[in-house]
Amino acid sequence: MKIKVMMAVLAALSTGMVTQQAVAESQTPEKMTCKEFVALDDAIKPKVVYWAEGLNKKGKPVDSVVDVDETDKLVPVLVTECKDEPKQSLMKKIKEHAAQKSAPTVAAASGVAQKPAAAPKPVKMTCKEFVALDDAVKPKVVYWAEGFSKKGKPVDSMVDIDETDKLVPVLVTECKETPKLTFWQKIKKHF
Repeated sequence: MKIKVMMAVLAALSTGMVTQQAVAESQTPEKMTCKEFVALDDAIKPKVVYWAEGLNKKGKPVDSVVDVDETDKLVPVLVTECKDEPKQSLMKKIKEHAAQKSAPTVAAASGVAQKPAAAPKPVKMTCKEFVALDDAVKPKVVYWAEGFSKKGKPVDSMVDIDETDKLVPVLVTECKETPKLTFWQKIKKHF
């Protein structure tokens, strides 16, 4: 599917029938500029950010969590900041925010938990736990996991929105059939 999308974009470019948004969607989040990110459709921006957040965890422990609340809040912040700095790298912006989140805070020093206990840990969760997630959270976990799975891969790894969207119900069905397997075992078969 990725090759088909790229070929379609190249064909449209050669005939002059492609918009800036279509070009931006065909690029990789790792190489995407803020201007390209802002040009994306509003429904695609969060998917790119979840994918990039997962990728940003490369080298981190496998118990990394998908911080749904923080990532949902990050999307409009990135849009605003990217409008101010259109030439900036989207990944650089995301990494800056990740660094700010990991900085010690007063709450952390006082022993108050910063992450909700139910934050999904895609690499360690079971299929049963994945199926039990809210339907709005499942796609976010899949995008995050896809980005996370790209660690150590070439820098031009690409998020395929259509294929990843189609993968969510497939994973739900597969996980219902094998609830004791890990979500990670299931998802790795598709990447």
